Amino acid sequence: MARATLTVNSGKLSRKYMAAIVKPTLMFLLDWKRAPNLCVSNDFRRALRDFSITMRIGELAQGVSYAFWKWERGYSWISDFGPWAAGLVPPYAEKKSPDFVMLNLITNEIVIMESKGTGNACHKGSMRRALFQCEFALHLNTVSRCFGSILTLDSKNPMGIGTLHIRDPEDSAMLTDELKHYIFRHSYASWFDLTGDEKRSTECRKPLATKNDVLEISDVADQEKETSITALRDITAAIGFDPEYTEYRIDTEIKKALDDFDFFKQIEWDKFSERMKAQSSSQEKQVHFPDGTSIVEQLP
Repeated sequence: MARATLTVNSGKLSRKYMAAIVKPTLMFLLDWKRAPNLCVSNDFRRALRDFSITMRIGELAQGVSYAFWKWERGYSWISDFGPWAAGLVPPYAEKKSPDFVMLNLITNEIVIMESKGTGNACHKGSMRRALFQCEFALHLNTVSRCFGSILTLDSKNPMGIGTLHIRDPEDSAMLTDELKHYIFRHSYASWFDLTGDEKRSTECRKPLATKNDVLEISDVADQEKETSITALRDITAAIGFDPEYTEYRIDTEIKKALDDFDFFKQIEWDKFSERMKAQSSSQEKQVHFPDGTSIVEQLP
């Protein structure tokens, strides 16, 4: 939820703020008897992709949509649309833009997605607005299709049932390996944002200029030992992990692919996806994500 909601403009305070509100937000949404006493301070609204004054549905919708496309549909590499579009030639000049650009290396698709949430059972208005925001980007020759992704939480339904609604106009696409690698690297910037590694986050949002202009990606866990408590530590502590014994890891193939374009092209992504699924564990205190990142608590 935090990774989906924080924007590229989010700073240290924003990450800490998002970490602090994730758990109470989810507690409220899972128990509608609680008073809606959460709000977003004016100081942080520009740091969050979507926000609401009293309802938290917009933020939850971001996280649900992000998780659905990453876990269920195989778009394991998801990045902010804005920073990606900033590198387009000719420039993307439209005022309205979708939330995310998503990459599926198995189906060889780049798609865009706009997520919205609503507190009633009807999704038509929200879907219309979502597709309108995607419409201007659908003509890009690199985009295969666009998705409106709407989470409805019907406040009149005593069961508190939520539904995710999807609509996907389709178009053709022309992809290059360079473009795929660019989005691939962008997608890890938000992971480094949450771990507090601003240098790596910034580098992941830049194209590699030459073979010698590479990232030095070490284990995230090693970096964490030398830094102050980060937003990701706050979040994992809130959901029951012990931050003193929790490590944030990146798969060794991913680490190499981030700074080696030739290695990126050689990876058999269908086999990588199967390996990530095999690593997915229901064990308590372990979370393995489809993009090769993981959170693991190792008690002494």
